[in-house]
Amino acid sequence: MDPSVSSASSRCSAGDVGKETIKRLLSVGKPAAAIAKFRAANSLEIPAADAAYALLDSLGYERRSVHETALVAAINAAQKLFQSEEPPKDKHMALLDRIRSYMDIPRLQQLALQLLATEPNLIPEDIGQKICASAHLYERCNISIKRTLWKQNISLFRQHILPLIHDYSNNRDLLYMSREVAGDSAREFTIRRRKNSALLGLSAAIGTDLRLYMQTLGVIRDLFLELNDPALGTLRLDLVMVMHENDIGKLVNDDVCYGLAWPLDACIIKQHMDEHQVQELQSYFDKFDNESMPYGEISLILSSPYARNILAQHVLSILEKIAPISAVSQRYKELTFPRAMLTMGLSARDLIQQDHPRLPKDSQLKTRAFFQSLLEHIEDSSKQPTKEDVSILSANGIARQIIYAFVLKHATDQHSNIASAWLLVIHGIVPAILGIADASIDSEANPPAISTSHSIDAFELDAFIQRLVNCICTSDRTIAAILNSIPQTQASLGSVEAIQLPLLQLLIRVGRLRHHGNAFSKEAAALFIFQFCEYAAAHCAIDPACVGTLEEQYNKLVSVSPRQAFKYQIARCNCPNASKFLVL
Repeated sequence: MDPSVSSASSRCSAGDVGKETIKRLLSVGKPAAAIAKFRAANSLEIPAADAAYALLDSLGYERRSVHETALVAAINAAQKLFQSEEPPKDKHMALLDRIRSYMDIPRLQQLALQLLATEPNLIPEDIGQKICASAHLYERCNISIKRTLWKQNISLFRQHILPLIHDYSNNRDLLYMSREVAGDSAREFTIRRRKNSALLGLSAAIGTDLRLYMQTLGVIRDLFLELNDPALGTLRLDLVMVMHENDIGKLVNDDVCYGLAWPLDACIIKQHMDEHQVQELQSYFDKFDNESMPYGEISLILSSPYARNILAQHVLSILEKIAPISAVSQRYKELTFPRAMLTMGLSARDLIQQDHPRLPKDSQLKTRAFFQSLLEHIEDSSKQPTKEDVSILSANGIARQIIYAFVLKHATDQHSNIASAWLLVIHGIVPAILGIADASIDSEANPPAISTSHSIDAFELDAFIQRLVNCICTSDRTIAAILNSIPQTQASLGSVEAIQLPLLQLLIRVGRLRHHGNAFSKEAAALFIFQFCEYAAAHCAIDPACVGTLEEQYNKLVSVSPRQAFKYQIARCNCPNASKFLVL
C-alpha cells in the first residue's frame, strides 16, 4: 500500500483537514488510482454502492446530494448507537479517541459531544479545555457535560448561575409577592415561586451533584453579604425545598438547614405555627450547641420575608393569648424561641460575617420591654404609645416586625384608633428605620440613598406600606371612614402635608424617601387617594359634603410624585367614574 494513502487513512478524512488530505492524494498521482487506493485503505469498497451509484446517476441524482444524505444517515445511526449501548470504559475511550477530531468539524461536533455526554465523568482534560475555549462548543454541550466542566472550573459555574440568581431576586412578580406574604395567598405564592424559571434553571444546573449544590449556596451567601437582599434568603429556602420536592435525598440530607426549611415551609404555606411544628423546629435547634450552631446558613433562611412574617404573626398570637391574664400567664416562655429566630433573621448579615457569631443580647432586653408594653396596648386599645415605645421601635427590628403585624391586623377596624396611633409613631421614626438624617427627610429632589445595612429595614417598610394599602382598599367601609376623617375645613389649606391623617402622612413620607428605588411607594399616596375617589364615585360611600373637596385634595397630592406617574396609574385603573371629579 502507498505510504501516503496509509498515512491518510489514519488521519481525519472530513472537514478542512480531510479536504487538504484528499487534495494532496489527488495531486501526487493519477486521480483514479489514488481514489481506488483511498477506498481500499478506508474500507470503502462496497460493490452494492457502486451499483447504486449507477442507478442514482441514471435517475439524475447528483453525487453531492447522495453523499449528503448518506452522511446524515450515518450520523443518525451513530447517535442511535451511542444512545442504545454502554460500552466498557476502554472501548468508550478508544471510540472517543477515534472521533475526537470531529470536535473541529461543525457537521460532526454533535457526534463527539453526544459520546461525551454518555460518560461525562470521563471527559479528557484536553477536550474539556477545548470546549471551554470555544463559546460555540460550550453552548452546544448538554447539561451533564457542563456539570463536569463546572466542577473543573468553578468560575465557569459562577458565570452560569449568577444571571439566574439575579433574575430570581429581581423578578417583579416575586418581589410583589414577597411584600404581600400574609393571608390565603401564601400557598399560591409558594407554588408560583417554585415554578420560577430562574429557580428551575438553578436546580437543573445542580442536578444531583453535591459539590455544585454547595457552591450555589456559597454564591447565594456571598451575594447576601454584598447586597443584604432578603430575596436571597427566600431563594435559599426555595432551593432546598425544590431539591426536597425533586426527591434528591443525597443533597438535602447533607444540607444543614434541611431540618429547618421543611417545617418552616409548612408553616409559611399554612400561615400558622401549631404546637407540633414549633416542637419540630425546636428539636432542630436542640441538635446544636452554641459552638456548632450554623448561624450563617440558618439566619440566611430566616432572613426571608416569608419566614419573618410567619414568626411575627406567631409572636403576636402568643402575646394576644397572654394579654388577658398577663399577670399570671405561664406562656411568656413561649416567646423565647420565635424571638430568637426573628433575631437571627434580622441579624443575618452580621451573623454570616462573624467568625464566632453570637446573638446580640442588648436587642433581647429591648424586645422584652416592648413585648410588655404591647401587652398593655392589647389589653387597653385606648392606650397611646409611649416615648419608650418610640425609642425601642426606632432601634429594634423585631419590635417593628411585631408592630407591623399588629397594625395590619387592626387596619380595617373602624371602631379602633389603634392603627392610627401606631401609624403616627411609624411616620415619625421613618428616618431612623432607613438610617438617614432627619435633615434629608423632605429632600424630594434628591432623595437620600439607603445604605446596604438598612436594606432589610427598608424592604420591610415597603412591604408594610404595600400590605397596608392593599388591606384597606379591600374594605369600602374603611375607605369611607378614612375619607370622612378629612374635615371640610381643610379645603383651604395650602399643602397636602396639612391634612392631619396619619396614614396619608406616612404614605407621603415613605414615598418621598423610597420612590427612587420602589415604584410602589413612589405612587402609593396618590394611588391610594385615587382609589378613595374611585370607591366614592362607584359606591357613594362617603359623606356627600366631602365629595366637593376630593378633586382639590387629590390635586394637592400631585406634589408627592411626578404627575406622569399619576396619569399612568389613573389610566391603568380605567375607572369611568373618575371623570366626575378628576381632570387629567
